[in-house]
This record gives sequence, structure tokens and C-alpha cells, in this order.
Amino acid sequence: MDDKSTGVGQAEAQDDAASPPRWRWPRFAWVDNFRAVPDPAVAKRRYAKLAAHYEGSTGRIRTVRERTIEHLDLRPGQTVFDVACGAGATLLALSDAVGPGGRVIGIEQSSDMAALARKAADGRANVEVICDSVATFRAPLQADAVLCCYTHDVLQDPAALDHLFAQVRPGARVAVAGLCLAPWWLTPANAWVLWGARMYLTTWRGLRCPWSTLSKRCPELRVRSRHHGLTGYIAVGCFDGKGTLESAIGSAQNDD
Repeated sequence: MDDKSTGVGQAEAQDDAASPPRWRWPRFAWVDNFRAVPDPAVAKRRYAKLAAHYEGSTGRIRTVRERTIEHLDLRPGQTVFDVACGAGATLLALSDAVGPGGRVIGIEQSSDMAALARKAADGRANVEVICDSVATFRAPLQADAVLCCYTHDVLQDPAALDHLFAQVRPGARVAVAGLCLAPWWLTPANAWVLWGARMYLTTWRGLRCPWSTLSKRCPELRVRSRHHGLTGYIAVGCFDGKGTLESAIGSAQNDD
């Protein structure tokens, strides 16, 4: 999530320039992110600019990714969702963990990032990248495990979470990593986080406790560790089965 490339600043200015052709006070990403809900259109526009240098700007979270995958405790033959998989940095590790008989399904709404993810998959037969929003994708299989690695906008979108977990098996392991705000006495660290993350998400909402949106689906979800000066976290739990595809279909049939 760190800002190591001048391309981020250029993308921020281009993001502002791509707004509707009307006069307004200049608004950059750190101000624009005070919106109440995530904005997929803004995210796609930003990541189209960020894609070329994205992996070079995320080196600091490499070990966080690895630790989060370990928490999934994957087994050969399982199916795992890589939610908002970005440029595909975790796809090969997930592929190795589930083996040839398993499936890795990456979900990424940015076509530019999805193209990079498919390239990163290196032709693995057990890896599929779906270019679609988490709120609308359809997977060929239900998931036995879910990885959400730096997916703040998804966590702040209840409709996307409902759609996601409708395609997840009861008891599935869920591992989430991302950024969060540190306690008030670390205000300088929080300022650094907000500035560095400004182009990688579209809303500041929920940053104090971003994992809390999963509590009704994973009641036993717990934060296992904090990192980067308490501005990052890893949380792990299991899906309790509420909101599965079968229950959603059953509810719709009852309504009829």
C-alpha cells in the first residue's frame, strides 16, 4: 500500500482531470475519499493508471501476504477465492497450496489489473481470474477458503460481501489483511497511512476497525496480529454459513 512511485501522483492528478467537465474546486484523492461508500468507477479509473507500477509499490506487504495465506490452512483439492486479487501476487502461492486438484479463483474488477493477474498466474491450469466486480461475479465453484488481502473497498460494501459469501461454503476459512488506523496517540502514523493509501481505496469509511463488517458472517473472526506500527492487521475466522447460495435461493423461492 505504500507510495513509492511518482506515477501515483500523476495518477491522482489524472483521476481529478477525468471528472465531469464542469468547474469546481480542485479535489484530490485524499479529499475525494471522504465519500460514504466505495465508488467502483473511481477505483477502475485509478487502477488503470496504477497498474503498470502496482507491484513495485507494494513491496512492504509481501510478508503480510505470505502470513495471511498461511492462516488459511489450505489443503490439496480445495477451492479458494482471491478477492480483489489485483496484479495476482498471491495466485501462485495459493495454487501451490491447493495443488493440481484444487482451484484458485481470482476476482478483480479492473481489466488492467486482471490482465496482469492472468500473466502472473503463469498458465497454471488450476488458476482462473474473473474480471468482474465482487458484487456481480459468478464463480464456477463454491469456495472452501477466502483470501481478502488489502481489499478495503470490498469490506465497506455490504452488497458485495453478501454476493461473495453467497458463493462460499459454510465453515470456510476466511483470512483478511489490510490497513487500519492506529490509536489516536499515533496520529502521525495515521496521517502517513492516509496519504500513502489515498489512491488504492475510494473511501476512508471503516478504517478504525475495517474487519468489523465481517462479524455477522464470521462471528469468531479475530485479529491475529498488527503490523507496520499498528497501521496494518491480519484477521482470521470461519464463515458461519449464513447467506450461502442455497439459503439465498431458498429465501427467493419462499418469497415467491
